[in-house]
Amino acid sequence: MTKTGGGGEAKASTPNKRAVLTSPPRSNKRGRPRKVDILAREAANKNAAKAHEKEETAAESMENTENTENDQKQEGKRRRKYTKRAGKKLDIAARVFFNNRLSANEADTQRFIPQEEDCERFDEARKAVGQDIGDSQGIDGSTPSTPSGVSAGVGYQVKKIRIGLFEIDSWYISPYPDEYSRHPLLYICEFCLKYMKSEYTYQRHCMKCTLKHPPGDEIYRDGNISVFEVDGRKNKVYCQNLCLIGKMFLDTKTLYYDVEPFLFYILCEYDTKGYHFAGYYSKEKRSAQGYNLSCIMILPSKQREGYGKLLIEFSYLLSKKEGVPGSPEKPLSDFGLLSYRSYWRRSIYEILLDQGVGRISIEDISARTGMTVDDIISTLQTDGMLQRPPYGLGGYRLVVDVEKTSEYLRKANEKNPRRIDPSKLMWTPFLMKRPVALDGDQAADNAGVEIGNASNGLVNGSARDGCEAPGPEDDAAMLSDLSV
Repeated sequence: MTKTGGGGEAKASTPNKRAVLTSPPRSNKRGRPRKVDILAREAANKNAAKAHEKEETAAESMENTENTENDQKQEGKRRRKYTKRAGKKLDIAARVFFNNRLSANEADTQRFIPQEEDCERFDEARKAVGQDIGDSQGIDGSTPSTPSGVSAGVGYQVKKIRIGLFEIDSWYISPYPDEYSRHPLLYICEFCLKYMKSEYTYQRHCMKCTLKHPPGDEIYRDGNISVFEVDGRKNKVYCQNLCLIGKMFLDTKTLYYDVEPFLFYILCEYDTKGYHFAGYYSKEKRSAQGYNLSCIMILPSKQREGYGKLLIEFSYLLSKKEGVPGSPEKPLSDFGLLSYRSYWRRSIYEILLDQGVGRISIEDISARTGMTVDDIISTLQTDGMLQRPPYGLGGYRLVVDVEKTSEYLRKANEKNPRRIDPSKLMWTPFLMKRPVALDGDQAADNAGVEIGNASNGLVNGSARDGCEAPGPEDDAAMLSDLSV
C-alpha cells in the first residue's frame, strides 16, 4: 500500500498490528517460511487473544456489577412490599384467630420480622456461644468443668417454675430438655402443662390455649373440687409433662416418659377461668401386687389444705368400687408413711366407734375401708390396740379406748374437714381387653366365669392367710374374728 506525495515520490505507509499478523511470512531460499517467523506469529496471536479476553471480561464485570446493583434494588423493593403485605395478613389473621380478643398493639406482628439490629445481636450471641464451647472443650482435651451447684453427670436444675399465679421453688432435678434446663425459671401452662422459656411466649400461649381442663373424663365433682381420669396411652404428652412436674418435688420418682401403662387422676380447683391444676396421683392399669396408688404429688402452693389425704381417700373409694382391697406401692417415703398412717388410723377408728362393743373381723374392716389386711394389722399394732388375751387363751383381742379415739377423730375432722362424698362419684372400673378364644364363644364364656369365681374367692375368702401376724402361726388365724 503506497501513498503519493506532492513531489510524486511513493512513500510506504506504516502497517498496523493486524496487518503485521496477516502479512505473509518471509521465505527462505527454498520458498518455505522460516521457523522463527512461525513462532513469532503464534506468540503475537496468543498475546492478542489474551488482551481481547481481558477487555471482554472487564466489560462483562461492569455489566454484572450494574445488574447486581439493579437486582439488589429490585429485591429490596420486593422485600419491603412483601413485608408490608405479610404484616397486614398476619395482623388480620391474628385478629380473626383470637376472636377479636386482642387490641391493635397486642395483635401487631411486626416484631416477629427480624431487623438489622436483631441479626447483629444474633451474630454476637453465636460468636459468644462458639467461644464458650471452645473454652469448655479445652485445648489439651481435658474434661470441661461442671458449673457450681450441679453435680457431674446429672444436668442443670430448673430453680423455679411459674404455674398459674404462683412462682414455686423446685426441690429436685427434673429431666427437662437441655435447652429448657439451662433456664432458671420455666413457665408452665396450668391447663395443658406445656413448658416455655420466656414470659412473652407464656403470655401469648395463655391467650391462645383452648384447653381449660385436663384432657380426660371428669369422674368426681364436689363444689369447686373436681377429679379427672386421664389415660397415659391416649394423652401421652400431657402425662409426660405431668411426670416432669412431679419429679421436681419427689426424690424417689423414676417414671418420666413411659406413661402408657398408667392411669392419672388429676385434682383441680374450679372457677370461672377453668379447672386449675392442684395435684395428682397415678396407678397401674393392671397391678400384680394389687397397688391402688403408685405416685402422689400436691403442688407446694396447694399443700396444707388437705388435698393429699383427699386423694388417698379417693384411691380407696375406687378400690371399694372395684371390690378389691388396695394398698399404696411400697416402700413408702417418710412423709408418705405419715400421711397413710394418719388416714388408716382415722378410717379404722370411725368403723370401731360405729361398731361399738361386740365382735368384728379383719375382713369386715377391709371390706368397709378398701384397705388390705396387712395395713390394718400394722396400724392396730402400732397403736397398741391388738393384744393377746391373758391366761394362755388363743387368739387376739382388740382394746379400744373410746375417749382417746373420739378425741383423735374430733381433732382430725377439725384439722382436715375435706372428705370424699361417694354419692358424687361417676365412674366405672377400667377393664383390660381379654384375648378372644379360638375354640368358640362358649369357651370364652366359661373362662370368664372361672376367672370371676377365682377373683371372688380371693377377695371374699381368707386373704389374711398370706399375711404375717405376730405370735404363733395357729394364733394368726384368730385375727379374722376379734372381740372389741
